[in-house]
Amino acid sequence: MPLPQRGEKETRENFISRCMSDDKASKEFPNRDQRLAVCMTRATEDMNAMAAMDLKYNVEELGYTEDLNEDNFYIPTEAEYVDFGEQEEDWDIAVAKPGLWENIRKKKEREGKNYRPAKPGDPDRPTQEQLKRAQEKKICGTNEESTEALQRGKPGPNDPRKTPAPKEDQKKGSKKNKPGSAKNPRGKITFSKETTARLSKIVREHNAKGKGSKATLGMLKAVYRRGAGAFSTSHAPKMSRDGWAMARVRAFIHLLRTGKPSNPNYKQDNDLLPKGHPKKSKAMVAFSAFLYENPKTGEIYTYDRIGNYKKDGQSLVYKGKAAKYKGRTVKLGKPFRTPDGPKKFSVYVKNDKGNVVKVNFGDPNMEIKRDDPARRKSFRARHKCDTNPGPRWKARYWSCKKW
Repeated sequence: MPLPQRGEKETRENFISRCMSDDKASKEFPNRDQRLAVCMTRATEDMNAMAAMDLKYNVEELGYTEDLNEDNFYIPTEAEYVDFGEQEEDWDIAVAKPGLWENIRKKKEREGKNYRPAKPGDPDRPTQEQLKRAQEKKICGTNEESTEALQRGKPGPNDPRKTPAPKEDQKKGSKKNKPGSAKNPRGKITFSKETTARLSKIVREHNAKGKGSKATLGMLKAVYRRGAGAFSTSHAPKMSRDGWAMARVRAFIHLLRTGKPSNPNYKQDNDLLPKGHPKKSKAMVAFSAFLYENPKTGEIYTYDRIGNYKKDGQSLVYKGKAAKYKGRTVKLGKPFRTPDGPKKFSVYVKNDKGNVVKVNFGDPNMEIKRDDPARRKSFRARHKCDTNPGPRWKARYWSCKKW
């Protein structure tokens, strides 16, 4: 499998970071130490021995940056965080990258301690050709599943859904339901017994499977009513108003079950999602806990409200709020210890493009001698810590902060 090539004007440090994040390199060399050695060899191909050793020393001493993936994303405990005095913020991967989070969550849940990233050739991993055939079957079939795909799929340039519904189907309002009744799941909506029974059955079947977020009858009634109304402005050939509305209901159930829509443009019903769903508006993310630290032991305790607390006679120090999405939130700009490597520390930060990356820094085999004035001065001068420490998304910046 071909490894990435260094660009003509690309620095060797930038190439190593890109190589470490490369999908093909990650799949062929899942062990990060092995992958780093391979990327280092590629980066030093045309260098003399002394220059290559110097580059290798700097990467080992400082570190490197990599994009987030299933293999390297790690949620630190409060005790593993280290305060560098930098500005920090909470970042929820389930909101920012729901697809990546779902992959991580499902695989870890399924495999437990045996969790490993998928590799090409795995028996349970479909090939690209199989995925393509499955998608074609979903779009071109004539069963109920294809109706759902029509509702969710992105319309093409000549798609009939971009044309208005026939005039006889262009209705406004309802005799049974008041305007605004579908604004939230608690609205009073009246349907026929048959329609209500079908929606109730979908709710029971979805909740019985125990996958994703729970559904309620109120949610599905609101989605159905919205879908029925949308039929007046757009339609698909040979599809009834009821069929169009039910397809939207199934699209919503898919969103509840998987955490993400099949079509990223389907956002019309996100306001009906329950709290805690990754696609729920960020404005709905509340704070449900407050963190306190024992200054003697460093232990962190969680309380439901702000107050004065003691543990073993020691007054606890307030450390801030804990975000509601437990187990999915990390702190940007706050380094944490990595006892299992690949470096002594890691930190999540946003790069120049606004994407969150993981910076690994600090040689785990070396003890920092910053209490030695001569060594500290030598390190900071060698890496230009006082004149040009580099951007926050590079390892040199954080190594300089530590020294």
